[in-house]
Amino acid sequence: MTHRNLVVLRTPVPVRDVAVDEPRADFELIRQMVGGEYASSGTLELDWAKRLAGKNHATAAALAAWSVRKETANLFTTGEEIAFRLLPMLRASGWKGRLFSVIHASHSPKWQMAARVLGTKNVGAYYTVARLQRDILVNKAGLAPEKVHFLYDSVDADFFDPAKAAPSTGEGYAFACGLENRDYATLAAAASGVRLPVRVQASGYFPQETATDQGVPENLEINRTRISYDELRARYAGARFIVVPLHAVPYAAGVNGLLEGMAMGKAVIVTGSPGLADYTGLDSLITVPAADPARLAAAMDSLWRDPQACAQMGRANRDWVLRHAAVEQYAATIARHMRAS
Repeated sequence: MTHRNLVVLRTPVPVRDVAVDEPRADFELIRQMVGGEYASSGTLELDWAKRLAGKNHATAAALAAWSVRKETANLFTTGEEIAFRLLPMLRASGWKGRLFSVIHASHSPKWQMAARVLGTKNVGAYYTVARLQRDILVNKAGLAPEKVHFLYDSVDADFFDPAKAAPSTGEGYAFACGLENRDYATLAAAASGVRLPVRVQASGYFPQETATDQGVPENLEINRTRISYDELRARYAGARFIVVPLHAVPYAAGVNGLLEGMAMGKAVIVTGSPGLADYTGLDSLITVPAADPARLAAAMDSLWRDPQACAQMGRANRDWVLRHAAVEQYAATIARHMRAS
C-alpha cells in the first residue's frame, strides 16, 4: 500500500471552466490539500463491477475506490451512502488504511444500524455538520466519541462576497432559495400577509420536492429554472434579507442557503429546525417556529421596515461565517486529520 490519498464522490467531478467564477467545492480543496486523486462512479473500469453496481452511483463509487485500495492509504468520502458500502469491502480485503467520511443522516434507521454494526475499525474519523447527528452516532450507534467530529458546514465566502456582486438597485425583496425540505407553503401564507416583494429560486439537487403552486399571492415570485452561481449571487445581493423556510427535520437541511445568505452579508430569517440548532442560536439571526406563517410574516415585516437592522445583522452574519464556516477551514481540518493518520 502506498500513501496515496483518494477523494470518493458519487458522480464524476464536472470539468470546471477556470474562466467561470464559481464557488470552490470543499472536496476539491481537501483533494488539493492532501495531494490526492478522485474516484467516482465515472472512474470504475471493471466490467463485472459495473454490472453489479447497475445504476447505483454510490455502489459504483465504492467499487471504484475498492478497486484501487492497494495503492491507497487514506480515503475521504462525501457521505455515508458511499462509506457504509465501501468499508466492509475494504475490511474483507485486509486493507490497512483509514477511511474518513461526512455523515449526514445518522438519524436514518438504515444508516444508524450500519454505523453500529460496522463500528470504527479502519475509520480515521467521521464528520457531521449537526451536533444532533454526532450525538446519534455516539449515543445510539455506540461509536467512540473521539472518532466522530462536529464541524460547522462550510461556504465559499470568497465567492459569496457582497463586494463581488453588482450593486443592487431598488428597495430589494425577501429572497429564498433551494428545495430540500423547504416549506414554501408557509412562506406563501406569510407573504400574503405582508406588503413586500418575495422571490423564490426553487431549483436545486432535490427536484422531487417542488415549490407550492397553491395559494401563491401576487407579491410572491417563484422561479424553477436553474440559474448560474453568478446569477444566484446577484439575487442574494439584490435582497434586503434572506428567508430560509424549512420543515422541522433532524439533519441540517437548508444549511447551504443559510450560510450563503450569511456570507453575502444579509440578515436572515430561518426556521428553527432541530437539524440547524447549532446555527439558529446566533443573535444575528431571526429564528421562527416551523409551520407558523404568522410569526414568519411578523419577522419579515419587521426586517423590511428596518433597513438599518438588516445591514447590522448582515455584517455580523458575514463576520461569523468568516470565523467559523469558511470552506478553507472546513477542508483544512479534514486534510489535517488525513495527513496525521
